[in-house]
Amino acid sequence: MNKIKQRATLYSIALYVLLIIIFIVTIIQDKKHVLEEKTSSHRALLRNSFDLAMLDTQKGLSELACKIAGNREIVDAFAAGDREKLYQLTLPLFTEAKVRGDVDMSGFVGANGEHFLRLQDPKKFGDNILKKRPVLAYAINNHKSVTTLDVTIYDVSLVTIIPIFKNGTFIGIIQTVAKIDRVQKRLDAHSGIKSAIAFDTQKLKSLLPDSKNKTYENYSIVSSNDPLFVNLPNTFTFNDSKRYEINGLDYVIASRSLTNYNNDTIAMMTCAFDITEDVNEYDAEIRNLILISLFLLSIVAIILHFGFRVLIRRIERDTKITQELNQKLTHQLHTDHLTSLPNRNALIRDIDTKRFYALILLNIDNFKEINDFYGHAIGDEALLALTHSIKDAISDYPMYLYKMPSDEYAIALYEPMSSTQLETARVSIAQHLQSQYYDLHGASIYMTLTMGMDIALREKNKSVDLLLNADMALKTAKKRHLSYQLYDETMQVKQEYQHNILWNKKLKEAIEAKRFTLYYQPIFDTKTGAIVEYEALIRMIDSNGAIVSPGYFLPAARQSRLYPLLSQFVIEEVFKMLETTSNTYSINLSVDDIIDKPTKEFLIQKLQHSEHSNRLIFELLESEGIENYQEVSAFIAEVKQLGCRIAIDDFGTGYSNFAHILRLDVDILKIDGSLIRNIDSDTNAQTILLAVVEFSKHLGLKTIAEFVHSEAVYTKCKELGIDHLQGYYLGEPKPLGE
Repeated sequence: MNKIKQRATLYSIALYVLLIIIFIVTIIQDKKHVLEEKTSSHRALLRNSFDLAMLDTQKGLSELACKIAGNREIVDAFAAGDREKLYQLTLPLFTEAKVRGDVDMSGFVGANGEHFLRLQDPKKFGDNILKKRPVLAYAINNHKSVTTLDVTIYDVSLVTIIPIFKNGTFIGIIQTVAKIDRVQKRLDAHSGIKSAIAFDTQKLKSLLPDSKNKTYENYSIVSSNDPLFVNLPNTFTFNDSKRYEINGLDYVIASRSLTNYNNDTIAMMTCAFDITEDVNEYDAEIRNLILISLFLLSIVAIILHFGFRVLIRRIERDTKITQELNQKLTHQLHTDHLTSLPNRNALIRDIDTKRFYALILLNIDNFKEINDFYGHAIGDEALLALTHSIKDAISDYPMYLYKMPSDEYAIALYEPMSSTQLETARVSIAQHLQSQYYDLHGASIYMTLTMGMDIALREKNKSVDLLLNADMALKTAKKRHLSYQLYDETMQVKQEYQHNILWNKKLKEAIEAKRFTLYYQPIFDTKTGAIVEYEALIRMIDSNGAIVSPGYFLPAARQSRLYPLLSQFVIEEVFKMLETTSNTYSINLSVDDIIDKPTKEFLIQKLQHSEHSNRLIFELLESEGIENYQEVSAFIAEVKQLGCRIAIDDFGTGYSNFAHILRLDVDILKIDGSLIRNIDSDTNAQTILLAVVEFSKHLGLKTIAEFVHSEAVYTKCKELGIDHLQGYYLGEPKPLGE
């Protein structure tokens, strides 16, 4: 019996030992997994911290370079070769940036490649190191901005180069330089990370032959914030992110390649994160587990009773850590970093898992202009201010707010509403948002919005299509210049097709019956009030005698290829007026007219046989976008040689820019009505318009303001110095002679 008990006891102990071994192995594997998760999170922190440090350094360099290149006095001094004045004007900006820790060196290099001024060493100038610094040659030869890692004659540095122009002529570059150790300082400031820069040894020796640095795999350590990188183990490699034990401490060491302006790898950024505490904690836990297992082996009953409880508690703790990490990652994936609103990913997730009854997409019409004019910092603040306004606007409704990419928002209705209630809510939201002005750093900013909405009908259960349909409605509203569009399955096909078929029929009948006429709208001299020209505007006479505006039939004419016939009609009629009157006339020409060979030949023939070409102005429709520069430029040169003048119509729309105007060699800028419409009250438009007027006067261009529809607009345009005015307040389009 005793033998049986002993045998049973041995079997029990063996079973207990086996269970204990299984428990220990399981827990060790789990702890290894937890340690690997922590190690992975450290690797991610290394990558993100480096990106932040590099971007922070680049931002400081770019801000200084842009301030210098955008200062007219500095540009004038550089162009004039006045080194002393250039130094006096630039030194305060350089000193301020250097005190902030943004820059170490800065200087001007002329278009000939010679150093004109080093702000940190003003007595050293006149040398040419383009052969040693190819990036300078690249920036000068291509007139391009460059931000890259480079080796200067002083040290390995991060360099930003911006070209400088004077009246459209390239005169040189401004380069701003931060030594690479500033990246280490920012890394240390942001997260206390140990870091080093390893530069391509061959490239380093070509500029700094006397440098003596520790070398690993053909890369030399040129900067570090810890002696650790001088004593890396023989197994270290830049290609892999591994865990190393150095001087009794454990580190995660990760490297990433750094490229220059040619996308060539010239250096490696190596970062180390001390995980000794995590490893010690892991080792301590393993030791504790072994001790516990021995204790459990001697007191089997206690092991069975308490062992599982300890195990479960630890598993729950590790699971909780993992869940918290997952929750953080999920939050980042589904949250907009600027506004802290749920983002597009969150909306797609919620559409799949929740019931939404309607979706409204909002787009800021003028956000690009706000960003371009005030800068991205003000743009971000404008988005935050608008976010608060939208939250206030929907606070009384069962709606969720989402931040979509760029300048869009989404509002989702999560409780049913009647069509009337929903429309009332939408109008209320729109009115609230359109009434807001945002005072940001002294600038009063007004944002206009376009809405697109789709309603999920219960019987069709189409909530999964909400985002797609609302986006189609928004794009349709943009295309049709509407502030709001409700999605309709037929709006994209049936209505547009019916509209085109109807107007194609009307257009063909009008062409066959020659039912077209020209209306002329006068353009007045701002100072004298005299009429300086008439703009010729085509009208169609409907079968019932009604006058039809071109907005109805011109789109159909373009689609049906009847447009050249209308253009030739306008040209023919205007040349008749040139022969019978002494007035100056302007004709609207599209790019299609210029590249259409029959229309162009018809026009040139008319000009060659006319003695009044000097009283003819061609308005190029800038709002359509001009992509065929070679053909358009050749046309402009040809008609100007025959005595005509060129105007850019719709100036101020999306495709307009000053370089564009310089390339086209125009004579007149017709400022688009979107800038003029509210010029009496819109301070932003006034600022833009004043810049356009000054730019035009500097280049000897005349300016014309369209859409002068009230006395207040008329008065403000005169105050701003616009040369000529046009609009219904001064004179409506009508047949000449009425």
